[in-house]
Amino acid sequence: MLDTQNSQHEALMTLEVKAEVTRNPDLVTFRLNKTLIPPGTGLSFSGPEYAKGHPLANALFQIRGVKSIWILGSDVQVTKDENVRWGTITSRIIETIKRIEG
Repeated sequence: MLDTQNSQHEALMTLEVKAEVTRNPDLVTFRLNKTLIPPGTGLSFSGPEYAKGHPLANALFQIRGVKSIWILGSDVQVTKDENVRWGTITSRIIETIKRIEG
């Protein structure tokens, strides 16, 4: 019953996405106030060819410079190409997450 209540509560909330830098300059974690997959599980997409059946990962790979994606609970970790600056893609990543998951 608690899971149902949490799901209903999450459905009523506005989706928030916050970007958090990591020690790796090519990796940023996007934290959502919504659980995407059960805690303790993860989905890894090392390239666009592996994301065909997953709407969020597929949409994120449409952004030039996105190299790989990990989805862990309510986090989306994105690795970018080293030749692309976060300043040019961060807002597009956040907009894409909100459009697909919001």
